[in-house]
Order: sequence, then C-alpha cells, then structure tokens
Amino acid sequence: EVSRDSADEKRRIRSNLRQNIKQYLSSLESASAHYDEYLKLSCEIAGIDMTEEGKRQMLANMNDKKVEAEMQFRQIEGEYARISEDYNRKRHELQQIKEEAQRIAPITDENGNDLPLKEELSKLPENLTELEEAMDDTREKINSIVDNPEVMRRYEQQKRQLEDMKDQLENLNENKAEKKNALKQKRRPWENALQNIVEKVSNLFSGYMEELGCAGEVQLAKGDELSKRGSTNEDSDENLGNFKDWGVQIKVKFRDKSDLQVLSAQVHSGGERSVSTIMYLMAMQNMMVSPFRCVDEINQGLDERNERLVFKRIVQNSTLPPEVEDDPTSHCGQYFLITPKLLPNLTDMENEDVTVHCIFNGPLNFKNFGDWNVDDFLESKKRMCKMEDSGSSKRLKQN
Repeated sequence: EVSRDSADEKRRIRSNLRQNIKQYLSSLESASAHYDEYLKLSCEIAGIDMTEEGKRQMLANMNDKKVEAEMQFRQIEGEYARISEDYNRKRHELQQIKEEAQRIAPITDENGNDLPLKEELSKLPENLTELEEAMDDTREKINSIVDNPEVMRRYEQQKRQLEDMKDQLENLNENKAEKKNALKQKRRPWENALQNIVEKVSNLFSGYMEELGCAGEVQLAKGDELSKRGSTNEDSDENLGNFKDWGVQIKVKFRDKSDLQVLSAQVHSGGERSVSTIMYLMAMQNMMVSPFRCVDEINQGLDERNERLVFKRIVQNSTLPPEVEDDPTSHCGQYFLITPKLLPNLTDMENEDVTVHCIFNGPLNFKNFGDWNVDDFLESKKRMCKMEDSGSSKRLKQN
C-alpha cells in the first residue's frame, strides 16, 4: 500500500508539474507578446516625439519667416506710399503745365477741331533725350533771331490774308447751310413721289406673282450706310444726298413654308429669277411711256405652266386700250417678244392685237420672197402623205 500511495503521489505531482509548465509557457508567450507590443509602442512614441520636435522646429522657422516678411511688407508699403505721393504730385504738376500750354498754344479750337499745331507736335521725338536736344536747338534759333523788318512785313501780310480767308470761310459756311436747307426742301417731295411709284410697282408685282401662286414685293432700299454710322436722322449732314447706296429691292417667295427673300442668284434658280424679272418688268411697264419694248428669249428656262402664265401676262399688259382717247402718250406701246420657240396651244395667241412673224434664215431658204407659196406647200405635203399611206398598205399586204 505504501508503494501504491507513492505511485499515486508521483502521478499527482507530475500532473501538477505539467499544469504548472503549461501555465508557465502560456505566461511566457503572453509576456513575449506584451513585450513586442511594448517595443512597438515605444518606437511609435519615439517617432511621435521626433515628429513633434520637427514640427516645433518648422513652426519656429515659419514664425521667423513671417516676422521677416512682415518687415519687408512694411518697407514695401512705406515705399509704395512714398511713390504714390510723388506720383500724385508729379501728376498735379503735369496737369498745371498742360493747362498752361493749352492756354499759351492751344491744339484745338472752340469746336474741338484739331489745329495745325497738333500735327507739328506729333512730329516731335518721343525719347526724352532727343526731345531735350530739340529744345536746345530751338532755343539757339530763338536767340539767333535779329530784328528784320522784311520778316515783320511778311508776317503782317500773311496775317491779313489769314483774316480774309476766315471771312471767306464763314461766307462759304453760310452758303453751305442755305444750300443744305434748299436740298432738304427738295428732297422730301421727291422722296415721297419716288416712294409712291415704288409702292404702285410693288402692288402690281405682288398681284402678278399671286396669279402664279407665289408672293413678292418691291421695296425702296436706302442702303446700310445709316446703320453702319449709327445715325437715325436721315436729314443729318452725313446722310444728306447719300444716294449711292439706294436702290430697288425685289423680294419673292416661291414656296409656302419659306419667307420673302431678296432675289439673288445664290438663293433662287434661273427659272425663278426669270419669272420674277418678267413680272417686275410688267409691273413697271404701266409706269412709263415707250413706243415699243423688245425682249429676247425671255421665256427660255421656264417650265410649261409658268411660260403660259407669263405669256398671258405679257399679252394682257401689251394690249391694253389707251386710258385717254386721242392722247399720244396714253398707250401701252408695242411689245416685241423674240424667241426661238413657243409652246403649242397658247390661247392668248388668238388675241387680234397679237401678230406672229416667223423669221427664216439660212442657206436652204428661198432666194426670193416671191417663191413663198402656201398652196404649193400644202400640195407637197399631201403628196408626201399619200406616198406614206401607199407604202404602209403594201407592207400590210405582204404581211
């Protein structure tokens, strides 16, 4: 039993020893982990201390630079104040000198017009050194002047001539104002009459274009010079008599969804321009008296519909009865339409005032006008038709 108890005691001791060893090893591992954490934290604390010291040093350097910059700023500010004060003083002195110079030798007159002295001053050098040299030369010339009666006589003579020219200029300005007023008085009724004529032509042109299923109008264009100059007063001196930019402006529209546009080769086709031109000529025809009018191939380039409508309009305008009987100026005049071809079945050709002239020319024509015989032509045509009919009959029998 003693030996059994001893063995049990050994096992218990071994068991306790194992547990103590395990606890020791566990404590040792925990201590090692804490030691590693301690080292890591120690390194971080050391880094933080070093960074904080560096930051303190940087802050001290920045404070030193700030103090230095503030000192430089105060110095610059004081220099700026001194320069500004000197600049204002020099500017005031320059203004006084300029006023004195303007009083002694003005470069503009009372109306603000430049005097000859301004052009002379513009020829002076801009460099200060060269300007001082020019002043020295001028002083020497002034000092070298001596009393010369001939010079004084010529000066007085030119002075009198200048006064005479001023009087003549004043008279010319007065005459100019009178002429301008007279021109303004004549321009108003003339412009109103011109505007009335343009409106009449525009009304006729609009009606003729409407018959074609289109639209159009005629305007009096006064150019764009007024808008370029920014002036809205047409009676001003600048705009008075400015007729070189005036003209008649034709606006047309051939499609319902489009707007009226100025007639031009860039926008409209050749046929559209031809139709517009013909209708414009027809609208102007009643505004002037002429014994005859002659147009060449005006119907070329038109489609069949427009050509028929245009021909109808030409016939209507060219066969109007005189408005006043026994008045040699109250007529529409003759109208010669020269064309290489006409459309068939033009009903307006039946008008008794329309005459057709067929001009034949070439090497195969008759040598004498008396050789022209319509009956011979008809007989020749009949023979040709019979020959064609007989030839057709023979071919039918053969088949």
